[in-house]
Amino acid sequence: MVRIWNFSMELVRADDKTQKFPEHKGPILDPVHYFEVEPDVEYFIKIRADTSFESYVTLSVDGEDLGYGVILSAATRQDSSSQYNGIFEVLGGIETMKALRFQRTKVSGSVAKGKSGVNNRPAMWTGQIKATFYEAIPLGLSARDMEFKSQWNPLGKVGATIGVDSLAQKKGVMSSKGKSMVVERRINEGDMVQKYMKGRMLCDISAKYCCTPGLIANGILRRYTGPRDDYTHVSIDEDEVRVKRRKKEQVPRDCIDLTEE
Repeated sequence: MVRIWNFSMELVRADDKTQKFPEHKGPILDPVHYFEVEPDVEYFIKIRADTSFESYVTLSVDGEDLGYGVILSAATRQDSSSQYNGIFEVLGGIETMKALRFQRTKVSGSVAKGKSGVNNRPAMWTGQIKATFYEAIPLGLSARDMEFKSQWNPLGKVGATIGVDSLAQKKGVMSSKGKSMVVERRINEGDMVQKYMKGRMLCDISAKYCCTPGLIANGILRRYTGPRDDYTHVSIDEDEVRVKRRKKEQVPRDCIDLTEE
């Protein structure tokens, strides 16, 4: 969870919203939060505002606004479905909230060269998710919109993963539209709803996402130097140290086995 003051944002799996994507902090010179994700997995953006007043929230994914505002009421409950956000649409009087999906990025046909002319190592595209919180100013009751189609399409702003090796081809990820739904309900023509406008900006939360190899390449996760059949990296997240291995035996001397007491 990325939290600033009383506002927070996190990514959860669409098939099990209790499962959060791991979060990592960048180095001191890069104080950015990173979500560790995988290709071909659908997700929702969960936002929360623990305040005594209503908040108006806008969301963008990979530099493109999702095109709608979210109203969080005062003291929003932890299990409120309105906190899970993706692609919102109203078609034929049916209101839906569909998931987003991590998919592989395109891979450029050649390896980028630096100023010296030397080939650089493959560079992973790093996605970005942003939530901006405002005061919600009520405008009064108005008829509910019967048709709304999201125009979100980040493809023109997403860069290709640079490199031609198998690692770059498999692990560069971007966001696309998913199929899972968290909300599906029919609305009646003439139904009235409270409308809001954005007031004073309260908080801006931004985080990046990338697959494990990209996080290792960018220095966010430590590279594991053990045997190839061992698994896979050491993940350090604040006070918790997690070491995942398939084999505890044959630990190389230059590695410390943190799983032993």
